[in-house]
Amino acid sequence: MNRLNVRTIAVWAISVSILTGAAGLKWAATAEQRQGPVFIAGDRAVTEEQVRSKLQEDGWSNVQITRDGQYFGVSAVKNGQPGKLAIDSRTGRLRANDDDDDD
Repeated sequence: MNRLNVRTIAVWAISVSILTGAAGLKWAATAEQRQGPVFIAGDRAVTEEQVRSKLQEDGWSNVQITRDGQYFGVSAVKNGQPGKLAIDSRTGRLRANDDDDDD
């Protein structure tokens, strides 16, 4: 009887470990998908000046930058067309497309 309890506990422990690992992998994959493309390489914090310089190097003009939490909100013009971007100040990546725009 004692041997049966040890075996049962071992099976449960292994099952819980596998399920926990699978859940962790799913979370990591989901988190990776939410990251936007690299805007400033390095995956480290960036400053407003770095963002402004990069935009101007890439041909953007009339650059206006505001702070929105961890993001820099950018309004600018490129090739005569207005555009908006959101750049994560902690990673230098563009905000992932959440399809939450109003159009």
